[in-house]
Amino acid sequence: MVGLTGLGDELFVLRNRDADQVEVYSTKTSEDFAQLRQFSVKDLGKHISNDMTSCARRRCLYISDWKNWCVLKSALNGDVTAKWRVPYSPDGLSVTPSSSVLVTCCDGRRLLELCSDSGECVRQVELQSDIVRPWHAIQLASQHYVVSHGDKELSGVCMVDGDGQVLASYEGPYRSDVTQLYWPCHVTTDLDNSVFVADYENRRIVLLGPGLELKSHIEIQQWPYRLHLDQVTRRLYVGHLEGEIHVMQV
Repeated sequence: MVGLTGLGDELFVLRNRDADQVEVYSTKTSEDFAQLRQFSVKDLGKHISNDMTSCARRRCLYISDWKNWCVLKSALNGDVTAKWRVPYSPDGLSVTPSSSVLVTCCDGRRLLELCSDSGECVRQVELQSDIVRPWHAIQLASQHYVVSHGDKELSGVCMVDGDGQVLASYEGPYRSDVTQLYWPCHVTTDLDNSVFVADYENRRIVLLGPGLELKSHIEIQQWPYRLHLDQVTRRLYVGHLEGEIHVMQV
């Protein structure tokens, strides 16, 4: 899968690495998922870097289209209601505390905040020069951003201000060592600002504290690619690139 997000008692799974299907599952129980429905997203370019997020206030989905340099706004049945062009290929997506759509542009080393209604860019953040390839970002209530990034030289998670300057970081060379990250491709946070990291190549979930200090990690059998944390039930949904979903109580 390349997209994973939750809204209410439903989990949305985007499987457009090879197709353009969104599957919707019930999350009322943690033991198993009952598939409720599925739908396709018209004209969505298929790419491994696509992502998906949701907005409870707007009751809609946002999907990044890496190939066509745009972000799609979709109803919960797949009907595309808007298509917003962006100046770079969009990678990670998330929704800010104020309900803006935060787009991470890996190639442009930028974060774009788009108005969730109109798609207008209300803020653009150019990241510090040593953040070479940002994959995904989230915004905290403090207005700071947590960004996962990595290339062959440096990999990690950092916190940046509105000017893109690093305030704190947990990073180093690509490593399989327990204290290092190896392609941290997705992040999410809880209400206490602890950060969960999908450490793809190391096949584990890493938990960082609010200051990005290492707290713990959980080894898993597959490669975690997308994360969604239900803040109410504290279930962490881990989506793997090849399609499986695991649930962790955190």
